[in-house]
Amino acid sequence: MNKTLLDSEHILKIEKIVYGGHGLAREGNKTFLISHVAPNELIKANFKYRSKGINWAKLEEIIEPNSEIRINPLCEHVGLCGGCVFQHLNYESQIQTKENILKEIYDYSIELEQSLISPQQFNYRNKCELTFGNNPDTGLLELGFHPAGKFFEVLNIKKCHLLPALMWNILQEIQNLTSHSSLKAYQDLKDQGFWSTVTIRQSSSSNEVLIIFKVNDKEENKAELMKLSEQLLNKFPEVKGILLRPAPRGKLQILFGRDTLSQKLGLDFELIYQAENFFQINTFILPAFLDLLVSEIKNLNIDFDVIYDLFAGVGALGLYSAFKLPNIRKFVGAESDEIACKIASLNAELNNLNNYQSHHIDLYKRGWGQRLAENNKNICAIIDPPRAGLSQKTLKDLIDLRAKNIIYISCNPTTQRRDIKLLEEANYKLKSLRLIDMFPQTHHLESMAILSNFD
Repeated sequence: MNKTLLDSEHILKIEKIVYGGHGLAREGNKTFLISHVAPNELIKANFKYRSKGINWAKLEEIIEPNSEIRINPLCEHVGLCGGCVFQHLNYESQIQTKENILKEIYDYSIELEQSLISPQQFNYRNKCELTFGNNPDTGLLELGFHPAGKFFEVLNIKKCHLLPALMWNILQEIQNLTSHSSLKAYQDLKDQGFWSTVTIRQSSSSNEVLIIFKVNDKEENKAELMKLSEQLLNKFPEVKGILLRPAPRGKLQILFGRDTLSQKLGLDFELIYQAENFFQINTFILPAFLDLLVSEIKNLNIDFDVIYDLFAGVGALGLYSAFKLPNIRKFVGAESDEIACKIASLNAELNNLNNYQSHHIDLYKRGWGQRLAENNKNICAIIDPPRAGLSQKTLKDLIDLRAKNIIYISCNPTTQRRDIKLLEEANYKLKSLRLIDMFPQTHHLESMAILSNFD
């Protein structure tokens, strides 16, 4: 690296916002990425480092702001915690920015359908994990997020505006109760200390809460955790379960209460999930999202013999579809997590659904595609994989299903696009693409793609 570039000052014009939430600017043949900017702004930035041909710089001054879309962030920690990279943009421009990013990832090869926006732009998260750290100045225990790009540090924040008030109040009480603890924060690399992380989950329909403490589970230190748990239970009746996961990788244990929550979606549909099961983060948009999924299945106008719900988790997508589409004789859920698979079966019973079957299948091992295909002719597959997307083995099995339609839902459009390119080589055609704004204020986006294959 040219040392004269380090902390060098640059006047840059922001061209656009790219995936990850960074503004892109050019200076001669150099490309710069800068956070917390808006398109068409003239800024002053300091060069920090170079990686993979990209110059990363820190915003120092906005010389000419884009006053049409720039607003004052609600949170005082914007720029420090690294979470809400779009809080300085009004919500309409956030949606436009994410739509532009999605179009660019797909090489502008398809027009987007109308985006599904979140009815709540703040206080929508139903899950949060905070990390304990030792304050280097006072030595007191702190609880907060990791600052942007600094995994081994902790930012002690005053308030997170993405969390519901109850969740934040409980986290603040945990911070107060642990701040003078005689036990230190856990250091994973050294296997020293006690307090590691705290995860909190809240049902938006019942307001019930579960808390998971990850700690160095030594019996001589456990008494302090038990006392703290009892204090939380006495102060917050909404807390229905407190659990412990021994650091670094122990088995989850129930300390008090239970390990499940329930979430109602509409008047007649309810889902149960365990403390560490995957469940959609934004339950305020979830009913509209599920109704959209059902509508898209109807719009395909095919008398499906079976609908496969792959990477089903506790069954939210497939079970709701089965609930709303009782004329489809069979829904088959497939999930690699055996516990989630069992809960999906319980959720089918809870909602009196006889047309949904849940199967424990490792979707990353070869052979499940032909096994599930049976003799069905009209097949639709709903897939909602992790951020990493599909493996080559999973793609081959998905193709073996010979589904007429695939509805591919993803929280990572780059891996979704990669997988869809391979599906297109197998004679699938991308019919529609839509942004789902599951994560307002952040650079994260959900997308729903629908593919058809009538060969």
